[in-house]
This record gives sequence, structure tokens and C-alpha cells, in this order.
Amino acid sequence: MKISDTLIIGGGPAGLYASFYAGLRGMSVQIIEHHPELGGKLNIYPEKIIWDIGGIPPAPAQDIKNDMIEQAKTFNPGISVSTTCETITKHEDYFEVITDNGIFYSKTIIIASGRGIFTPTRLKVEGADKFEISNLHYTVKRFARFKDRHVLISGGGNTAIDWAAEISNIAASVTMICRSDAMRGHEAMAEELHRRDIDIQFNKCIDHLTPNEAGDRIEYVVLDDGSQVAVDDVLVSHGYDSNCAFLEAMEDQFDFNEHQMLKTEHMVDTPVPGIFACGDQVEYDNKVRLIAGCFSEAAQAANHAKLFLDEDALAEGMVSSHNEVFAEKNKELMKKM
Repeated sequence: MKISDTLIIGGGPAGLYASFYAGLRGMSVQIIEHHPELGGKLNIYPEKIIWDIGGIPPAPAQDIKNDMIEQAKTFNPGISVSTTCETITKHEDYFEVITDNGIFYSKTIIIASGRGIFTPTRLKVEGADKFEISNLHYTVKRFARFKDRHVLISGGGNTAIDWAAEISNIAASVTMICRSDAMRGHEAMAEELHRRDIDIQFNKCIDHLTPNEAGDRIEYVVLDDGSQVAVDDVLVSHGYDSNCAFLEAMEDQFDFNEHQMLKTEHMVDTPVPGIFACGDQVEYDNKVRLIAGCFSEAAQAANHAKLFLDEDALAEGMVSSHNEVFAEKNKELMKKM
């Protein structure tokens, strides 16, 4: 049987960078990802402009994702998408990971599952599901879809705020309703919305949906105060439901917070020797919940896995400018400068 040095569960930003850094440390890597493509939550908002990765110019999430995937493949990891982890069993000197797509064996594991298999939280209104094929949306693949249309957005978090800001540039109108008396997103972006021509209504939620005569599209949204909003499209951003059954099956071995996130020591260490974690699945004091934050966690997870395999190994990898792995690539890049 083939045993990799580390198996990474999850192919989002944290898992992808862990793949790169583990490869940099000379480890053989296998990535398994539940969804049919790598990229994690970046696949939910491909046109969203990502600003908060240090030193990287603002770029659409799709471009950031593509670059991360290319980097993750630098050291030729094994990659299995549409592969769901079901159980992890620890043997004397390796782990056995059973999935719906076969069995994988590895000496260490890095959990980068992004709080599990995520699906947008559906609108809890009777009959809402029948409009999902027409004008009720939970993700935004292309902002141009909403050009010159009347759009209602339900939600007050970062995703809803980002949608409202981008769509207000091209839509005929944007109405935003928030269930609480304040938005939960970043302060600067919330303030930006107030400077735009956006109708923001607090302490309101969707009561029911009124269809057109044909019954195949939402024509009016009725709020819980009885008011109506005429719409062409409805966008719902009420968070995500997650399912991480393989972790729930190991709840007696891990320490979870009230949101079923792994509580770790030294950023990435779990109570199970040989299993490390990074990204959205992890909770520790003063954690920074940005894409940029997961890179440091992913590198630490790879470093700790390396030390678990070889206690005499360096505590951290050599920087790229001095690493012989990049010697030839650096020469090629220098020629282009």
C-alpha cells in the first residue's frame, strides 16, 4: 500500500498552501477534496475582488484561486476531488483514511476542511425552493447577471455587504434588509454602503414571497412588517451550513468550541499526535480570520508534520531565496526582470 508523508483534507486556500509548503519540506502529499473542484469558498464568489492578501494586488477570487492551485501543484501532490472523508483510524505508525472514493494511507494528516462541507443556508420561507431555478440566488457567479435589475439582498455580513457594493454599480436599484439593527461586516465596507444609493432596512426579514402570474418567478418580497419590495432578483446571504461528519465521529479525541471548530494548541496542534489543522476549521486565541491568516497556519501545520516525521528536521523551511529547490526557477525569473 502507498503511504504518503501527509494527507491534507480540504482543497481550499489553507489546504492548497499546506500542499505547497509540505512539498517544499520534501514531503510527499495527497490532497482530498469533497467538492468537484479545488478552491474552497473562493468558488462561491469568483468575481469578488480580494484586497487583503499582503503584497498581492487586488484581484478576482477566481484569479487568486487559480494561482493558489498552480502553486499547490509545484511539488506534484496527489489530488483527489469529489472525495469525501468518512473516517480516520490511527494505526501504530500511519493513519487509514476511508473515503467514498477509496482508502488513503498517510503518516500524518493536516485538516484544512474549512468547517466542513459547506452549503449556503436556505431561506426558511415556504415555497422558496421553487424559485431557485429562476430569481432566488445564494451565490453570485457573475455580477453582470444583475445589470439594470431591481435586486433585494437579505443579510448583513461581509458577503452580503460585498454583493451590495458591487451590484449597486450596475443594478437599477439595490435594497438591503438586515435581521438585526446593525451590519456584522467590516466597518469600512459597511460605511461605504451608506454612501451609495442603497436602501438599507434594519430589523426586518423576509416573511413570504409573492410570485408572478405564471408562478415561476418572485415578483414581490413581503417583509415581516407587511411592506412589499418589487424585485427582479433576490439574493440571500444567511451564512453556511456545514457538515464535517468525520470530525464528529472523533469528537472524543478532539476539543471543539460551541461552533464545532477545532480548538488547537500552538496554532495547529490537535490532541491527536500526527494530526494537525489549519484554516477556518481551527480556533485559537487571537486568530485572524482572513485568507492571508491561513497561510501562516498552513506553513506551521506542514512544519509540525515534518518534525513529527523527523525530530531532527529543521523547525521551519528554508526561505525561497536560499532554497536549492528554487535555484533554477529563480534564475529563469531573474532573466525576465
